[in-house]
Amino acid sequence: MTASNRALFQRHGSDRHFLFTKTDTGLLKDVGRKEFDGAVDALQSVYPALLSGREFIDRSQRELESSIQFAAMVIRLDQTGQGDENTAITASNDGLLEAALILDTVCREEKAMWGVYESGLLSGVFPAKDGLQTIDLAAKIQNRLKKKTQITITIGVAAYPTITYQKSDILANARKALDHATFFGPDSAVAFDGVSLNISSDKLYDNGDIQGAIEELKKALLLDPSNVNVHNSLGVCFGLLGNYEPALEEFKTAVALEPEEYMALYNMGLIYMLTDRRERALELFLRADKINGSAFEVSFQTGRLYLELGEPEKSRIFLERAAALEPKSGAVYRYLGECYAANNLQQEAISAYRKAVRLNPQDAASMSALGCLFADQGENPEITLMFCRESVGLVPDNGLFRYRLGQLYADQNRFEDALREFQKAQELGYDAADDIEKMQKNLAPN
Repeated sequence: MTASNRALFQRHGSDRHFLFTKTDTGLLKDVGRKEFDGAVDALQSVYPALLSGREFIDRSQRELESSIQFAAMVIRLDQTGQGDENTAITASNDGLLEAALILDTVCREEKAMWGVYESGLLSGVFPAKDGLQTIDLAAKIQNRLKKKTQITITIGVAAYPTITYQKSDILANARKALDHATFFGPDSAVAFDGVSLNISSDKLYDNGDIQGAIEELKKALLLDPSNVNVHNSLGVCFGLLGNYEPALEEFKTAVALEPEEYMALYNMGLIYMLTDRRERALELFLRADKINGSAFEVSFQTGRLYLELGEPEKSRIFLERAAALEPKSGAVYRYLGECYAANNLQQEAISAYRKAVRLNPQDAASMSALGCLFADQGENPEITLMFCRESVGLVPDNGLFRYRLGQLYADQNRFEDALREFQKAQELGYDAADDIEKMQKNLAPN
């Protein structure tokens, strides 16, 4: 990936704890194209035989049936910044007719055809041309239009043959290249490549179509098999679908290509953690942390894993750093509360759990823990019960929360209430057999 393309992928994010780098697809919505009021009618008044939409696409495919090589471009007028972005404008007053005139001239020179791809987007199809030749034609169109009108256009180009794509895919690929070109600003032109597919996959991912994103990323690797970002993104998609072994292979490939890629190292560790290979996971988390100690997810998961492995002293270092990195994360304060409690730091634990509940009022685990800590400190019994009841109300199927509430009832000699909670905890898989027996004895008639 070139430096300019690498600059596109500077938006770091996470999804269900996996780390990835992606494009800011919101830019595509922001740039968007204006809807042209009567654009096709205006163009057809000058070019009566002009085809648009499905008719243009179908005709271009028929014309190219016998072609062994061709290229296509999709053109969008750059926004001028004049007027309301959401207001429809006429085709004649924003340069569409001028752009069409120059496109028509170039297509006549090249014995090519053109039409309207969709509202506001023009397209040309050039038999016998490859991608580089068509990028040169795109530059010619841009320069002629700018010289004549000072209006700029952005162009995406795609060529046939390209890997496994059919002829019918090429116009859609040129449209993807147009999205790619958008990231370089007005008056840009880009030829379809692996980065175009990476951007397309990001759009699908943002729309919730993870399987569609996977298919785009697989094709991107056919074009650019050494692209570390694509391997990592593909691994994330597999991981989100629960396909852990294919995900692991993609992360391993990314690390083999770039050993200092901390996100792939961390993601590999997360797969090991999710598949209960915790020692290996910790090793990878620590490697990722050495490369980038300011990544919240790395610090958070390392601290959480140390806690699960029974090392709360080591856990504290990472969880406190994670809290400093993301002070609005309720989850980190919940685990920090558990860490402090394990280190016998009750006041610090209470403070952390309070922050967790303040940040996430639905945090049943923190509420349950607070109820127990307050009880240990001799707090008002109704306050302790309030927290534990609330936790059970939020997550009624948690055996631990039920058991803790039962303990509070038992401490207050409310044996029937305690028995009910202990029995429910037992049903939910939490061992409360001894407590049930004790409550039954307390309730037995003398």
